[in-house]
Amino acid sequence: MSLRPLLISIGIGLLLTACRSQTTPCDSVRDVPKAECAVLREFYEATDGPNWKDHRRWLESPNACEWFGVTCSDGQVTGLTMNYVNITGELPASLATLDRLEVVSLYYNNLSGGIPPELGRLENLQVLILHNNRLSGSLPPELGNLSRLSLLDLDSNDLSGPIPPEYGQLQNLEGLKLRDNRLSGDLPPQLGNLSHLQGLWLSHNDFTGDVPSEWANLTSLRMFSGYGNARLGPLPPYLASLPPDGYPSWANPNIP
Repeated sequence: MSLRPLLISIGIGLLLTACRSQTTPCDSVRDVPKAECAVLREFYEATDGPNWKDHRRWLESPNACEWFGVTCSDGQVTGLTMNYVNITGELPASLATLDRLEVVSLYYNNLSGGIPPELGRLENLQVLILHNNRLSGSLPPELGNLSRLSLLDLDSNDLSGPIPPEYGQLQNLEGLKLRDNRLSGDLPPQLGNLSHLQGLWLSHNDFTGDVPSEWANLTSLRMFSGYGNARLGPLPPYLASLPPDGYPSWANPNIP
């Protein structure tokens, strides 16, 4: 064999060996499935993890359940609670593959882009809090599939368009917070199906028309705010008499 083909053969062999020897931070993680670790890694990389105000143990500890903001149960990821830590970028749709997620709380960050409609696949999700970010686009109708959801808090973003009628399917919903966005259109009568709803906050948007008569069925409602919607018709007495704020039973003291 001449010298040149020999050198090429050696070079290819070294390259293949190097590729096989490459490792990722998830190769050493043992407490959650590698697929779930890969999703957490994608979340970290998509949201500028190195510049979070707190990223303790992320991609360093072999126990992903020890990474800041990550909670687990029975060896699977069940929560992401990371507030006030300067998370930027867009939420990756792959979060929807963490099918044991019960809590996603990422408020007071700098998330941008739309809310991934894929999150509607998280059948175990109970709490979704994304207020005070820079999220834009419309409210995904797919979130209406979250049958266990008790709190949906999207206050203080840049969301636009109507409230999807599919949200009337959220039979366990106790709190719906949509204040300080650019939401518009008529209020969906389907929300009158939410028999467990205790708090409904819609102020400072651009809703129009009258409050649907079906909302009289919201017999569990204890708090309501609709001010700051200049083209919304007068509130019926059963809404006008409710306080705009309070501490309802669904408030989770474990979420700071």
